[in-house]
Amino acid sequence: MKEPYVLIIGSSNIDMNIYSQRLPQKGETVTGGTFKQFLGGKGANQAVASIRSGSKTIFIAKIGKDSFGDKMFSQLKKEGINVNHILRDEKEASGIAFIMIDKYGENMISVAPGANIKLSPKEIEKNEEIIKNATVIVVQMEIPMETIRKVFHIASKGSVKKILNPAPLKPIPQDLLPQIDIIVPNEGELFRLHSLLNLNQIKETQDKKIIQASKDLAKLGIKTIITTLGRRGSLLYQAETEQIIKIPAYKVEAVDTVGAGDCFNGVLASKLAQGENIVNAVKYATAAASIAVTRKGAQQSMPSASEIQDRFNEISHYQLK
Repeated sequence: MKEPYVLIIGSSNIDMNIYSQRLPQKGETVTGGTFKQFLGGKGANQAVASIRSGSKTIFIAKIGKDSFGDKMFSQLKKEGINVNHILRDEKEASGIAFIMIDKYGENMISVAPGANIKLSPKEIEKNEEIIKNATVIVVQMEIPMETIRKVFHIASKGSVKKILNPAPLKPIPQDLLPQIDIIVPNEGELFRLHSLLNLNQIKETQDKKIIQASKDLAKLGIKTIITTLGRRGSLLYQAETEQIIKIPAYKVEAVDTVGAGDCFNGVLASKLAQGENIVNAVKYATAAASIAVTRKGAQQSMPSASEIQDRFNEISHYQLK
């Protein structure tokens, strides 16, 4: 049997972070912050989370042929990620994200995608065998939609479990939805996606609203919806069994939430590739994210497999609602 592996296709950026007491209002300048530079990008973050949690990981992306791109490539390779399929663009600069973080760990982000938006469907086609033979694949939305469509089209020819992290959210063609096995939005993304798809207005409130939105998406062909809720944990809906499971978060003092969602998605994919069932995989992902938010930086904050296991053991006694 072939060795299972996680395939991440997406973005790689350099994060320029400013940490300050609070986030500025429109037109306001807030001074007194500190600056740090980190490696980031949703795809690269998820790839680091995946490999650190114990799974063979391949990363496909497009970065600039510049000093930032050199740094990205070198560090990802150092992590042990298969970087043989990362493309270098001689004309476009590597992606940059400017991130402001307040004392509670909340953030505001602006991204100049650079080479990320040049990853084309034709370039994806050259990796068809790698895509079809993956155990789990994760795609985010910092690459072009036509490229995302091509990835899912190819992946649907194999037995790969296909995950879409719809962030940053943009309109998703309705005919793409049945090709998605698992979608992992945060609460805001879930409701915006529901609205973009022109689904019926939801009259419920709180968790019932999330459940109804999940059921509506499932009717369009998505098999599993996992909505991340920050400090409130996550809500898992499985269409086939109509099972609804609320998974609580682990209470920690967050210092930087940048990359927490990427940590969740990377570890989710990793644990599914290792044979965990969906509920346990979400619990492992929750445990990992609870560690990541206590550290500064995105890739730098991703926990090791042993750290995740220790936290998982701590929270495994939680009663699922």
